[in-house]
Amino acid sequence: MFQVIKLNSAKYLFLFFLLFFTLPNFLYSQSFDEEFLDSLPDEVREDLMKQVDKKNESEEEQYRRESTFIDKDDDEEDEELRFGFEFFSKIQTTLMPLNEPSFDGDYVLDFGDVLDIQLTGQESSTYQLPIKRDGSISFPEVGKIFLSGLTLNNAEELIANKVSTSYIGVKSFVTLSSVRDIQVIISGEVLNPGPYSLNGNSNVFHALTIAGGPSEEGTFREINLIRNGKVIESIDLYDVLIYGRSGFGPRLRSGDLIFVKPVLNLVTVLGGVKRPNVYELKEDENLSTAIGFANGVSAKANLDSINLIRIEDGKVTRKNLGDISLLDTEIAFDSDRLIIDEYDFREVEIEGAVKNPGKYLVNEGEGILALVNRAGGYSKSAYPFGGILENAQTKRINRNAVDELYKTFLDELFSVSQASQSRQDSSNLIFLLDELKNLPISGRVIAEFDLSTLRLSPEQDIFLQEGDKVIIPEFVNQVYIYGEVASEGTVKFDDAEDLNYYINKKGGFTSLADKNGVFILNPNGETVRFERNVFASRPRDISIYPGSVIFVPRKLNNGFLITETAQAYAAILGNIGVSLASISVLKE
Repeated sequence: MFQVIKLNSAKYLFLFFLLFFTLPNFLYSQSFDEEFLDSLPDEVREDLMKQVDKKNESEEEQYRRESTFIDKDDDEEDEELRFGFEFFSKIQTTLMPLNEPSFDGDYVLDFGDVLDIQLTGQESSTYQLPIKRDGSISFPEVGKIFLSGLTLNNAEELIANKVSTSYIGVKSFVTLSSVRDIQVIISGEVLNPGPYSLNGNSNVFHALTIAGGPSEEGTFREINLIRNGKVIESIDLYDVLIYGRSGFGPRLRSGDLIFVKPVLNLVTVLGGVKRPNVYELKEDENLSTAIGFANGVSAKANLDSINLIRIEDGKVTRKNLGDISLLDTEIAFDSDRLIIDEYDFREVEIEGAVKNPGKYLVNEGEGILALVNRAGGYSKSAYPFGGILENAQTKRINRNAVDELYKTFLDELFSVSQASQSRQDSSNLIFLLDELKNLPISGRVIAEFDLSTLRLSPEQDIFLQEGDKVIIPEFVNQVYIYGEVASEGTVKFDDAEDLNYYINKKGGFTSLADKNGVFILNPNGETVRFERNVFASRPRDISIYPGSVIFVPRKLNNGFLITETAQAYAAILGNIGVSLASISVLKE
């Protein structure tokens, strides 16, 4: 049974205003004393304050707004973005030319420009002279000089001649102190058409930038600059965006019209090309031009399998051109899709103690054995047991896992910091946060590197993926000891000794050490945690190898976040181990 409680209007308003005015004060009352904040590393302190702000904003919004969300279809694919759009989307209007005197000598003068003329020699003076509506300047002692339509270089020469006839032993130096404003119109298929006020040093690129660039219906290939009713230049932005040519036309003048025509043929180029995208082709251009826009075919391109998908008479047709030379005669049509199949090669890299380190192509289904064979096999100093396989996807997964751990510890630090009786626990959290914040992330995959084993048991061989990196370290006859020991460093490996021996060789545990949770990272990437309790193995039973890493973690004062703390230490150890295992490879 539910009990319904009714409030009269006065009580309801009172409660509403009470919540409205007191809740923000409550939220923002969660503060930290200066001593605590000063004890935090800079990056951790910034992240903690951001976390507090997010919590405050989130909680306040719950009382001020209804909860809303927008549904999005997970299967919805992003539309293919036409080449060139990304360029204009990243350009800021602040890139417009500044009103400053640093112009080249080809700048054409007109009404509104201001010149600085400095006289030196028998006469020393400076004049700031604007160009008037009639196109002239009024130069004292010299008279009227018509400059409109002249380049800056020509104007300087003319002024020098005039000065030489009016003064004896006097030279003139001319600079442009400020430029005129001009009014242009940008029309056609642009994102924001309309009239614009620019400065006299602007060109078509500057105008298009401030207008947002061509729209989805606009062309990049034929942008007309119209002056006095005539097209004085037609600009192809691909000349700049693809080929790096200078081609934004002359400087603009007042009254100019920039007209962006509608786009014609859009061709999608996919597969075995270096820059797959949607490209715009003119009426007389063929499909080989589209391949050129895509920066040519890639090393993986299968030139015997070139497929053209085209809409003809309302029907979708597909044909295999088979020969790339046929693209020279195949005129492009709107909505064409050109797909070049790829051989399933993967480019991978191997370095370290192999005879021929470098980058190699491997086929689908090939693994470490094939790669090592291509590299000429191991060198005499190789230590396959310490081999490392780095994978980009694994690195991303590890990155996300570390980020989640970091957020968990940050939330815990926030909670601990609000309870004065638990402040002593914060030092351990700060230590872990600082370690996780600056942790270099590895994408190591545990793999078998013994070639004999791989030949006898091919199922143990890991198939390589695009971008994988293999590191084969040289043999090192030492053990690394890090963490809460008196002296971090290395100890010579001794097959007859156990865990206690190596820790004692480095001075034993510190007072902060967690003696009951020591980690051992073996050279092959496997991690073992040694726990000192009645059910655990003896130190003698823990295998230690040349190149092993012993990590003694810091002990937490209480039992919170036990699982997460173990995960954090394992992550720290794993990344330390990768750097140590490859130290002999990277030392050069």
